Amino acid sequence: MGYENELGAIPPVGFWDPLGLSKGIDEAKFLQYRTAELKHGRVAMAAVTGYVVAEYVRWPGYISPIDGIKFSDVPNGIGAFTAIPLLGWVQLILLVGWLETILKQEEGESYPGSFGTGYFSEFGRVGKLSGEKKAEKLTKELQNGRLAMLAIIELLTHDVAKPAGESVLTLHHF
Repeated sequence: MGYENELGAIPPVGFWDPLGLSKGIDEAKFLQYRTAELKHGRVAMAAVTGYVVAEYVRWPGYISPIDGIKFSDVPNGIGAFTAIPLLGWVQLILLVGWLETILKQEEGESYPGSFGTGYFSEFGRVGKLSGEKKAEKLTKELQNGRLAMLAIIELLTHDVAKPAGESVLTLHHF
C-alpha cells in the first residue's frame, strides 16, 4: 500500500520516507507511526517554546528548597540535566509516564493524534472543521512538528558547541 497521498506530503518533497519505513506495512502500522510522529512533534514544539522562553523568564522560588537550588540557578538546555536533583527527575518521569498512559488512547475512528484531550474539538479548532480546511490544519501541525523536532535538536547541539555562559540567541555565527 502506498502512502504518497497522506497528510503531510507536500511539494516539492512529497511523501518523504528516506529510510523506507512505510514499505510493506499495513495501514494500522502506518497510523501507529503517524501517531508517534505527531506526539514527538507536539513535545518538540513545547520544548522549543520552553527553551526560548527560559532564556528570558524564570519561575520565582526554589526548584529544590532542601538543596537551596532556585529556578534561576538552573541553566537552560543541556546544563539543566545535571543541575536538577534526582528527585526532580523522578517527578518528571512519573508525570510523563502518567500522561502517556492517560493520553495513550486515541478517539475511535478519528484522525491520528486525536487523543481525546478536547484541544482539537473545542473553540472551533480542527475537530469542528471538515474537508480541505481540516486537512490543511493537520498538515500544518505535522510540518510544524517536523520543524520543531529539527529545531530542538539544533538548540541542544548548540548547547554543546557554544562557549560556556553564552546565550543561545547570541549571533556569533555571522
